[in-house]
Amino acid sequence: MTLPAPFRVFSPFSSTSIIVPRAGARPLRVETVKPRAALPKTGQFGLSAEPRPAAQAITLTVPTPPPASVLYVPTPQGLVRSEAYEDWLDQAARRLNAQKPGRIGATFALEIAAPRNSRTRQFGALERPLVELLARCRIIRRGLSPEKFSATYGGAGSELTLTVRDHSAA
Repeated sequence: MTLPAPFRVFSPFSSTSIIVPRAGARPLRVETVKPRAALPKTGQFGLSAEPRPAAQAITLTVPTPPPASVLYVPTPQGLVRSEAYEDWLDQAARRLNAQKPGRIGATFALEIAAPRNSRTRQFGALERPLVELLARCRIIRRGLSPEKFSATYGGAGSELTLTVRDHSAA
């Protein structure tokens, strides 16, 4: 007897299912969990469904990303993120989320104030990791590049000061 489905399901009880994957195999007993109450539907998706409020400007402090030569490593499949870059993204995301930032819903301008040291010598190498960090923390939309990017020396300590502004209003 050939069945169109790869297995048969018998449901003698409402909360338990017995699945027989194929003829002669041991039946599996699967218990279903009780459904829990769903969150209220807002009708919004993506960044607009975030509980954080939209903001016009956000000022954040983040640690300096690794040097540009350490961000990616070559593999037979192509370039992939290095362990140092992944570690920095995780630690910086935790620090960023602890600051409880708002979100920028549209196009944005990114301003960086960096201390003068060997890691911040190339401002162009700072843009990509910082945009990736902001997207990971859902402050900006993933895949967007800043409409305006400016970087200056003058940060306090060894950290970067980021100012993210809503550029659509300007």
